[in-house]
Amino acid sequence: MRKNTQNLLIKEAGLVTGDGMTFLNKANIVIRGDKIVYVDQEKPSGVTFTNILEGKDKLVLPGIINIHAHGIIPGAPLFSSASDPLPGSQTNKNLLTHVSQGTTTILNVDGFAHPRLISQAMSTCPINLKTAITHHPRAYIAARRIDASGLKGQEEEKVEKIIENFPDIVVAMGEAGSGATLGGGVQDYKFIPEMIKRETEVVIDEYQARRLKEAVLGKEIAPDSYNPEKVESVLKEIGLENYSPEWALDKISQTVLPSFGIAIEALEEGADLAEKYKLPFIVHTAASSMSKVEEIARLGNLLVAGHCNHPSFDMKEGIALIKRLRGKGAIIDISTFDTLNSREREKELSFFFAILEAGLADVVSTDYGGGNHSPILEVLELAIDQKVITLPEAISLVTRNPSRAIPRLAPGRGVIVPGAVADMVIVNRDKISQVEDIIIEGTLFE
Repeated sequence: MRKNTQNLLIKEAGLVTGDGMTFLNKANIVIRGDKIVYVDQEKPSGVTFTNILEGKDKLVLPGIINIHAHGIIPGAPLFSSASDPLPGSQTNKNLLTHVSQGTTTILNVDGFAHPRLISQAMSTCPINLKTAITHHPRAYIAARRIDASGLKGQEEEKVEKIIENFPDIVVAMGEAGSGATLGGGVQDYKFIPEMIKRETEVVIDEYQARRLKEAVLGKEIAPDSYNPEKVESVLKEIGLENYSPEWALDKISQTVLPSFGIAIEALEEGADLAEKYKLPFIVHTAASSMSKVEEIARLGNLLVAGHCNHPSFDMKEGIALIKRLRGKGAIIDISTFDTLNSREREKELSFFFAILEAGLADVVSTDYGGGNHSPILEVLELAIDQKVITLPEAISLVTRNPSRAIPRLAPGRGVIVPGAVADMVIVNRDKISQVEDIIIEGTLFE
C-alpha cells in the first residue's frame, strides 16, 4: 500500500548510511518529495511534519541495489540462450518479491530484453529498473545454437543502435555468457534434464545433471576431459545404467557444446563494445569461462565479474581467481543464488563467507538459481551473525558499492545523506532480514 510521505520524519531509528562504516544508534531522517533533506542524531526543531514514522526497534538502510537478476521483464527472452519469456504474471511476481525483500533498484541481465520492455515492467511494480544488453552478433549466434525460442519472429538489432537510442535505460553490457550458453547452471536444471527425459523418459535433477556433465566434459567444458569410467559410475547412480558412456558423451556434447565456443568469442566481442561505449560489462564467471574472463580483465573496473562464488569453483581455485581479477581492477560480484535452499547449502555458504571474510567482494547480488533466489538480507544476516563481516560493511556491498560499479544504474542512490534520492528499506533492528517498510523515491510502501 502506498502512503503519502510529503514532509516525512523517521524518528529516532537506527541507521546504516551505506558508506561501509557508519552506524547511528538513534537518527532522525527527513524526506521531502523524493529527496532526503536531513539526517542527524538530533530531531530538527521548529518544523511541523505531515507524517511521522516512529523508529523505535527499527533500522533504516539504503534501498538494496541488485545488479544481477533474471526473469523480471515481461516478454523478455531468458538468459544468453534467449529462451522463451516467462509469463507476465511470473515476472511481475519476481519483481514484487525483490521489492518485498528490500530491493529498490534492480538491473536486468537477460541481455536480449529490449529496452522498450522496461517501462512496461515499471508500470506494474514500484522499482527503479534498468537493463544490460547483449544484442551483438556472436551473442545472437550462441543463442540460436542452443535455443533462441524467445527470438522467434524478431529481427536482429544492432547493439550500437540500441545503446545510442536508450542511454537512460541501457546502463551495462551483459550478462555475457551465462549458464545457458557456457555450460553452467541453466544446462544443469533445464537443458540437460530436458534432453535426458526426452531420450530416456528418466527424470534427473540439477545435481545429477551437473555430475554427468562434469564426468563427460569436466568443469571447464572440454571434450578431452571425458572420463568413461566416471561417466559409467554416474550413469548407474542416476538410474541410466542401461546407457553407455559413449551414449552420454554424444548426448551431453550435443546439448552443451554447440553454443560454447561462440559464447566464449562473444565475451571478447562484448568487451570491445563495453570499452567503446564505456559501459560496465557483466560477465558469467565460472570454471568454464575463467580463462577468457581473465583475458578481458584488461577492461579494469569496467569488468564486473559476475557471481565469482559460482559452484563450479572449489573454494581455493575461486579465491585465487578473484585475487587475480581484483589485481587487474575488476569489480567482484558474489551472488546468493538459491543457496539457503540448496542441497549443498553449507558448502555454498562457506565459499560465500570466505570471500566476505577476506574482504574480496565488491558487490553482492542474487542471480536466479533456477527460478528462485535467496534474499540478500537473509544471507548477509547470517554472515553478520557469524561475525564474518560487520553490518555497515555488509550493507555497503548492496547499496553504495553497486551504485558505483554501475554508475548510470542508480545515480543519487545507495547512501542515506542529505540530497540523496529517498530510497530506503526499514527493517527490524535485531533481524535485518525482516523487512517492515520500503521507501522508493520518497513514497512509502507498507
